[in-house]
Amino acid sequence: MRKFNITIAALASASAIALTAPAMAQDAAPQAAAEDANSDIIVTAQRRQEKVTEVPISITVASQAQLERQQVNNLNDLNRIAPALEIQSAPAQNTGGGGSIRGIGTQSFSPGAVASVGVVVDQVSQGNANISDLFDVSRIEVLKGPQGTLFGLTTSAGVINITTNAPDPTQFSGRLRTEVSDQGTAGSKYGQQVIQGVINVPVSTTSALRVSGMANLRQGVNRNATTGDWNDVNRYAVRGRYLWNVTDDLTFNLLGDWSKGSAENGGDFFTFLSNTPANTALLNSCGITPGEGNQDFCIGNGLRSRNESWGGSAQLEYDAGPLTLTSITAYRKSETSTATGGSIYRADPLASTLRSGPTASNIRLFTQEFRASSPSNSTFEYTVGAFYSNQKTVQQPERFTISVRLPNGVVIRPVDSPGALNEITDESLAVFGQGTLHATDSLRVILGGRYTGGRLSLDRTDAGNGAKSFQILNVDRVSWRTGLQYDVAPSLMAYATASRGFKGGQIAVPTAPLLPYVVQPEVPMSYEGGVKATLFGGAVLDFSLFYSKIKNFQAQECIVNPVTAQLVCAQTNIDGVKTRGAEVNLFGRISDRLSLNTGFIYTKATYPGGFIGNDGSNIGGKQLAYSPRYKFTLSGEYEQPLTSGLNGFLAADTIWKSRIRYQNTSRTEETFRPHWTVGGRVGVRSEDERYSAGLFVRNLFNVNEPSILQSNFGSGLGVIYGPQSFRQVGLQLDAKF
Repeated sequence: MRKFNITIAALASASAIALTAPAMAQDAAPQAAAEDANSDIIVTAQRRQEKVTEVPISITVASQAQLERQQVNNLNDLNRIAPALEIQSAPAQNTGGGGSIRGIGTQSFSPGAVASVGVVVDQVSQGNANISDLFDVSRIEVLKGPQGTLFGLTTSAGVINITTNAPDPTQFSGRLRTEVSDQGTAGSKYGQQVIQGVINVPVSTTSALRVSGMANLRQGVNRNATTGDWNDVNRYAVRGRYLWNVTDDLTFNLLGDWSKGSAENGGDFFTFLSNTPANTALLNSCGITPGEGNQDFCIGNGLRSRNESWGGSAQLEYDAGPLTLTSITAYRKSETSTATGGSIYRADPLASTLRSGPTASNIRLFTQEFRASSPSNSTFEYTVGAFYSNQKTVQQPERFTISVRLPNGVVIRPVDSPGALNEITDESLAVFGQGTLHATDSLRVILGGRYTGGRLSLDRTDAGNGAKSFQILNVDRVSWRTGLQYDVAPSLMAYATASRGFKGGQIAVPTAPLLPYVVQPEVPMSYEGGVKATLFGGAVLDFSLFYSKIKNFQAQECIVNPVTAQLVCAQTNIDGVKTRGAEVNLFGRISDRLSLNTGFIYTKATYPGGFIGNDGSNIGGKQLAYSPRYKFTLSGEYEQPLTSGLNGFLAADTIWKSRIRYQNTSRTEETFRPHWTVGGRVGVRSEDERYSAGLFVRNLFNVNEPSILQSNFGSGLGVIYGPQSFRQVGLQLDAKF
């Protein structure tokens, strides 16, 4: 509580500074509203600025205003903005950070894995050295289906395309946002304090610098019953961007970001959902009551993890007359370490203990992209280019030990693996192009392709005996896209496309002394048809039908060995996975007072016929793990004038999901029931939107949706909960100057 009060005092002081700042900058106009009922929604889904209603791709767009009212502060929060998108918040899940789209994603503990859903920030592919924090963001586009033609080999299921706010050379401005809650206050199940700030400084009439930062401090969602302390999960980040319009034809952007985070006792990690009667009695003895919503664990010495990442890019864009030339050079680095070993069960009284030792890993990613684009008003619009990437991952040895305390008090260790040093290099070079031919005023023909060549290698050294192994996987593949789009009416467009995607292979890295092995590249063949319409003068209706069959779907199957109690996760290919269904989205301004982003998806994402699950049952044709068959999202805000200078607002944030499977089994206990997650916000803001204050609630009814469910976990069922799993109630403040 003392830490929370100190944080509140600091935020209050910062808010007071922000509230008095306008008096010193009265001539500074407030930032333009993020959503305008009469403006077009502009996206960069095809690497050029276009109206979203003219792009033949199913897209969900979230504006800055929507992201803030839904309190989207990190990538894990994005599953609330789009029905097609699912992101699990558990550690080491969601390779590359992008989760899954339409049921297809990559969840793997293997350091050699790459994503099915790519994350792109300000035109830079993040690879596995991804950002996790979202602040000062202008717009997020969720692009569904294979996007490999223009975005590369880590986008076989889709792309999360993030655009941050650009510097403004015309005015000095700043902003401060806060969100605060306290565990136990007003029904909050955990505490969190978020502060975000930004300052925009004109350097000259043609250049400006924009610096933004954030601190995100969280207490919980887990509690150590041994000490009574809630887990601290803290993150800090800063981003800088310098924009210089060198001439009317030449623009230079220099971007850089840095972030640092820490988590105590494993952060959001396993607690017990159930166990045997004997083990339940042992857990009770240290303050743990297994069951749905259990936030407690009990350990005397816990895991402590740290992570730090940074990156930057230099971007040049030159209007050469018939072509616009773009060069983007980027470098990213991410480092993660655990300073002490930790118990995976996090329950000291149990006779059996799984323990991991200290370790560290780092990822370095260099990318270079060149593009040439035709003018947007050409009869034949096209973009061609080349892309090079080099990603190197170094994973230090991590000791893994299983200890069993016998009835006579003797401790034996049936498993004691020293781990291995793994060095993975993923290098690729691609050339690509996509064009749109305006066959008539209403009919357009789309054709694009990408050739990717690359090399994936693993150099592995066993920490126990020094044995070395080496694996190489060469890739050489073409992905493509073709289709038609037709303007049925001035505000209605229809399209149909076929796409062949591609995601590179993996070199799976099992627990030593097992040898690495190759997981084949993932190749989806996808078809999509849809319509887009403009309604209410500015809102967009996006309806699509989709079908995709995936050759060599890359999956991970985790089981606990009943003899050694060792958690074993194996990467594998599943040939013939399918996803098909329908989706509808409506987003934008409905009127001057009402903004809305809502959608519904039916996704039948299934295992191939005859597929045998981890429990030996036939789950062919059953829904894939981590993929709800139905999902509904709704985010909206209604604003009502209260006085001549003050408006009130009421916002809703709601999700409904059908039953979710967590393992490749038919066991009901490894699923979570259909459920609603309801939240909202109420408050006031000044008419010029300089100031606002509100009360918010997330997960009002405290529905404990897990991030992971794991059977045979310490002879019971283990569960990982994240912030989305519990109620949060708090205060939100915002000031602009």
